[in-house]
Amino acid sequence: MAEPSSQRSSTHALPGSRFLPFLSWLPQWRPSSLKRDLVAALTVTALQIPEAMAYSELAGVPPQAAFYAGPVALVLYALFGSSRQLVVAISATVAVLSASTVAGLAPAGSARFIALTAALAMLAGVISILAGVLKLGRIAQFFSESVLTGFVFGLALVIAIKQAPKLLGLEAGSGNFFERLWHLVSHLSQTQPLTLVVGGVSLGILLVLGRWVPRLPASLVVLILGTAGVGLLGLQSHGVKVVGNIPSGLSGPAIPDVGLGDLLKLLPGACGIALVAFAEAIGPARVLATKHRYEVDANQELIGLGAANLGAGLFRGLSVGCSLSKSGANDAAGARTQMPGLLAAGLLALVALFFTPLFRTLPEATLAAIVVMATVGMMDVKEMRRLFKLRRTDFLLAAGAMLSVLVLEVLPGLLVSVGLSVAFLVWRASQPRLSELGRTPGTLDFTDVRRTPTPVTLPGLMVLRPNEGIFFANATSLRDAVIHQVDGAKSPVHAVLLDLEVTSDLDVPGADMLAELKESLAHRGVTLMLSRVLAQTQSLLDRTGVTRKLGADNIHPQTLNGVIEYLAHRTHHSRGEWGLIRDGLHRLSELVEEAHTAAEDTDERRRLERLRGTLARLEEDEHRPH
Repeated sequence: MAEPSSQRSSTHALPGSRFLPFLSWLPQWRPSSLKRDLVAALTVTALQIPEAMAYSELAGVPPQAAFYAGPVALVLYALFGSSRQLVVAISATVAVLSASTVAGLAPAGSARFIALTAALAMLAGVISILAGVLKLGRIAQFFSESVLTGFVFGLALVIAIKQAPKLLGLEAGSGNFFERLWHLVSHLSQTQPLTLVVGGVSLGILLVLGRWVPRLPASLVVLILGTAGVGLLGLQSHGVKVVGNIPSGLSGPAIPDVGLGDLLKLLPGACGIALVAFAEAIGPARVLATKHRYEVDANQELIGLGAANLGAGLFRGLSVGCSLSKSGANDAAGARTQMPGLLAAGLLALVALFFTPLFRTLPEATLAAIVVMATVGMMDVKEMRRLFKLRRTDFLLAAGAMLSVLVLEVLPGLLVSVGLSVAFLVWRASQPRLSELGRTPGTLDFTDVRRTPTPVTLPGLMVLRPNEGIFFANATSLRDAVIHQVDGAKSPVHAVLLDLEVTSDLDVPGADMLAELKESLAHRGVTLMLSRVLAQTQSLLDRTGVTRKLGADNIHPQTLNGVIEYLAHRTHHSRGEWGLIRDGLHRLSELVEEAHTAAEDTDERRRLERLRGTLARLEEDEHRPH
């Protein structure tokens, strides 16, 4: 049986495929795949045309901007993106962000507005590419999925309320979601019946086809029927607004005529578009990659999306993002490489060159219906309900992001959403997460006492492990938590052994906290010991003088070393301590023998032998007559 190309690609990839991902799949492409890829390309194009035109109007630019942006964006992502099924297109989310960013700088639809929109796309592209080159691909992890769910839900409501007047033939209101909603409700009496019929029929057809014939490109069908119906019946002369003439052809590359001051004003929106486009794309890209058994590179995805936006702006288009519906349809149609994306780019170019006059009588109400139906998929009620049931904090974050968009408009709402994500991240990082460790009976392993049925702890010794790395945000709260544990202990504590296994990159405030903790414990007559200190952490402790303050003898390579050292300085031992001594002597003897048999590292063997010797002396002292 032939090995799937997705599995063989890494073996036959050409040099440079890491930076030019198309070199990993292009050599494997065969003409025999052309029929399947052409079907996928036709599917993507059929979905792309109506939605891209609708989203262009949502962004405040003429529909032809969709044809300027689409082909070049598809080609550049195919060359630089690492996903083989993801489709880049004008998305509702990015279109609204674009419109919100440019709205305060120029009237919608004006030549300056179009130039600023193109400049915004280029700026977002440059930011995304720089982020990829600087390997900031993990930045999306700081944008909480819960917050993103709420933000997109709120954005969908904003999009819907902006499109509703077009469905009714009304003039749109202004302001936030609630102000627009009130304007709509208070002007319902002015609804134009014919426009309402066109919009209602368009919505009805979309609903029926989506439910009963899901494989049919419902948006394209509605676009064709709406255009033909209005044109044949001459409804545009009866008050039904239409798109009008759309110039044929493609735009050549051109640098938008904007100044440095304009770019600075566009910068916040460009950062938002780059972040949201990446956050929306990386999840579906990874799902598709897992399905087809290959890997996507988050940094390369930033570069691919950035190149697509840069190209779209350079050709007088608008910002693009990931289209989940088109990516899913592309995958379902059999796409295994980005060849369908290249073919779809060619098909879109043909439509732009020869067929745009056919859309002259396309009703705006039909475009609005297409947008409204697309927003339904963005309103993830099921996920909001799941967040509410599973964890109220996540639900409140999502609800806060949603309300911020509804009340503050899109761009400020995005800033609030990002702020919520960062604030929640800092809050979680600042919370002390300490585990008290005890010996698992019959072993020398120390685990969380909450997860051990009958943990063995030593009177006077408190073994604690911070479950997150120590750094400036949580250093003080960790110190306070340790002190609280000591002060609240049921029996007097003589020593605290801090296991620093998870602290891989201690910072200076964290090191200073350990010095302060040593002093605070010393005032209580408690010794501070450290164990499992990683090399980088140890280096900083040495350089900050913390090692000298604690005493090198109080820093141990393993938690067991610290426990045995504590036992060695005790004059009387409890039954539990003797249990540990006897078990330890037996287990250490086994480990030493295993080390001899396996000829393991001499230093490790010597460490084990020293520990066995210490325990043996303790046992001899117990049996020696007093």
